[in-house]
Order: sequence, then C-alpha cells, then structure tokens
Amino acid sequence: MGARVITISCSDGAGGEEVALAVGAALGFPVISEEILSRAAAEAGVSVETIADVERRKTFMGKLVGRLIPPSAAASDPGFRQSLDAQVTAGLVGLALPLEGGPRLSGDELRGKIRSAIDEYMAHGEVVILAHAASHSLRGRAGVLRVLVTGSVPARTARIAASRLLSEPDAAKLVRTGDANRADYLKRFYGIERESPEQYDLVVDTDELTVDDAARMILSAAESN
Repeated sequence: MGARVITISCSDGAGGEEVALAVGAALGFPVISEEILSRAAAEAGVSVETIADVERRKTFMGKLVGRLIPPSAAASDPGFRQSLDAQVTAGLVGLALPLEGGPRLSGDELRGKIRSAIDEYMAHGEVVILAHAASHSLRGRAGVLRVLVTGSVPARTARIAASRLLSEPDAAKLVRTGDANRADYLKRFYGIERESPEQYDLVVDTDELTVDDAARMILSAAESN
C-alpha cells in the first residue's frame, strides 16, 4: 500500500466522519480527531477546551469576554465591550494571553501545538486523521493521501436536516456557519484565502455517493499513492 497516512477534511453535512470511520475500519487504521486536541493540550499545559476554543476563535473570544465583563458594565457601556473585544482579538492573533492560571501562550503558539500533534501522529503512520486541517499541515509529505469530502449546499443541508431532525432553514444556517468557520480556520492557520480542489490529492463529492462508495474511492487512491 502506498499511503500510510490518510487525512480527511470535510464540509459540514458531507458525511466525512462516517467516511473516515469506514476507511479506518477497512485498513485497520485508527481514526484520529479529538486525540489531536488532547495531545496538543497536554503539550501546552492547558485544557482540551482551551485548545478547541483556539480552533473556534469566535467561541474562544466569547468565553473570554464573558469572563471579563460584568453584565452590568456590558449593558450600561457598549463601548466598554467593544474595547475589550478588540483586546481579545489582538491576543488571539499573536499577543500572549493567560490561560487556566498557568502559562501565557499566544494564539499562534497554541495553534503550533495542534500542528505539532498532527506531525506526531503522521510520524507513527498507519492512521486516518480527521479534520484539524491536517491535509494542509502535511502538504508535500511522502506517504500521505490528502482527501476532501464535500458536497453541494442543498445536499449537505438535507443530510443535516434529516440526521438532526431540523427544519431546512435551521439546517441551512448550520451549513453556512460551518462553511464560514472552515474558511476562517484555513485563513488563520495556513493563510489560505480560498479552499480549492487543487489543494487536495482527492476530492470526493457525496451528493450521490454512499459512505461505502466514497470509502472505496479513497482506498483505491491510497493503494496507488
């Protein structure tokens, strides 16, 4: 087999998680996702939640602002909240922030821990790495097959609506939010202004393909990688 590491990036509602599990089961490879955050958190000496929040910048900002602003101050002085929002934003793009009463680590440093964790799992090989933009972190590495599992907005919306028992408008909102978060993540972590098929070795569109069909395509590509 050519590829020892398969990275799977996925759009929300495209079924990427299920595809990754099917590929891992067929190869006997573990599927790694949350473990990336756990390893990065341990290395940084912070909580897994903190590392996850650095990936989800807006959530992280909201939590920090919520801790620092008394409700009365936010209500009586909107300018105070805007000022603090700006300070938090500055911290996340490079200035040091105190975390969990321990080390002062910048957003860039914490993001570096995530990339370091991805590198560690890649070094061991025989693994499927799901999400965390591992396809971009491991670009150009030998023995890595970089896959994007995606689909049209209508198809992904319908899948989320069915799986989560949501109305179509609510599901569509989740898809839009997910796509915006992916774009923001790629820009912050890797300077990618626009995601495109050329950034991957294989793009799988699940509008018509089943999970098994998608997994077979990836396995075939992995064998010839």
